[in-house]
Amino acid sequence: MKVEQSLAGLRFLAVMVAGGVVGCGGVTAESPLTISLGIPRDAVHARVKAHKYCPKEGERAAKTEVYPRCTRPGAEWGESWIAARFEDGKLVELKRYERFADDNRAIERWNQLIGERAKLTPESAEAKTSLRTRELEPGTRSVKAFRVDANTIVGVYLLTPSPPEDASVLESILRVPTP
Repeated sequence: MKVEQSLAGLRFLAVMVAGGVVGCGGVTAESPLTISLGIPRDAVHARVKAHKYCPKEGERAAKTEVYPRCTRPGAEWGESWIAARFEDGKLVELKRYERFADDNRAIERWNQLIGERAKLTPESAEAKTSLRTRELEPGTRSVKAFRVDANTIVGVYLLTPSPPEDASVLESILRVPTP
């Protein structure tokens, strides 16, 4: 009887754990960035943590802050980090750089990010035109643009790695008002 109860308890626990793992989707470091411009620095810190990037503790506020990926177990195909630019304590631009040694992985990741971003908002020819009025990122091979709201565009770039970042993929959230 006790053995049967123990086995039943273990099965219940296994189902709960499996259900918890499957059911706990949400934001990951691979998800498109969903951080709004104009928010204060402390809110940015909380939001980058939700995206699995870690603010450096104890650093003084700077005009540009860099957030590396939080430590996690297992191997990764590349590395990534977020750079946030602030004016008057508010977020004005956000960039996620991703670096891959293998170009095929970079292309695969770029396509994945475009697909995930398109689920949030459709690709926009108007946003791409607005984005192209600015200087393109160094090494741009291809770019897709998405209008988030009347004042915000997301550009997803496939890059030929070049200094100083040597990034292969860039997701950039910037303020570009609707013309």
